[in-house]
Amino acid sequence: MAGDAIGEYLAASKRAVVQTGAGAQALTAAVHQRWSVKTGADADAAKLVGQSPTATTIASMRALAVPAVLPPEGRSQGTEETVWQLDATITGYKLESDGDYHLVIADGQGRTMIAEIPDPSKLAQGSFFAAPIAAARQAFDTQFGIHAHAQAPAPAPEPGAAHAVAPQAALPTLIKASEQVTLTGLGFFDFAHGQDGVAPNAIELHPVINIEFHGQAPVANA
Repeated sequence: MAGDAIGEYLAASKRAVVQTGAGAQALTAAVHQRWSVKTGADADAAKLVGQSPTATTIASMRALAVPAVLPPEGRSQGTEETVWQLDATITGYKLESDGDYHLVIADGQGRTMIAEIPDPSKLAQGSFFAAPIAAARQAFDTQFGIHAHAQAPAPAPEPGAAHAVAPQAALPTLIKASEQVTLTGLGFFDFAHGQDGVAPNAIELHPVINIEFHGQAPVANA
């Protein structure tokens, strides 16, 4: 129950933050930090083009140490300089305000981490992975169709409410799923801010550059 209480606290805190204009702007700025790295447009990403993927697992990724320094416009050594590939189950996804598809992926023991497929039209200029990102995005759209865009509308603010924010500041809703996949993507260390499925070290596959669907995940026996 303690884990649930912590998760509820983080979610409530995040909702409270975006209920003010300044808070929403600060969260947006934080999320867009290292945007060139998140979209494979940094100079270091050029070295990853054509790199053979390194097979890994969610458990192994979650155990990686967070670097002491994460360069604002470049990659930390090791994990962020590697193209990773892993098998997982997509347990949920949502379309975020920055246009990314946010995927919560899990292993057979329920350990989770995040994978992100950016919007091809919003990549930082000069992305070295624009084509594979677009192909991954199309594969996701083909699998899930318009459901990836079907977010619940934000509730209308009460008349005169001083804390009302624009609809784009509302938190997107996670859509449950159960799809077995093989994902290939670039390693990226984000910062933990209560996001759905975040790993303890906030490691992500960001961007995802290939996604293969293997069908619906089997239902676990009770």
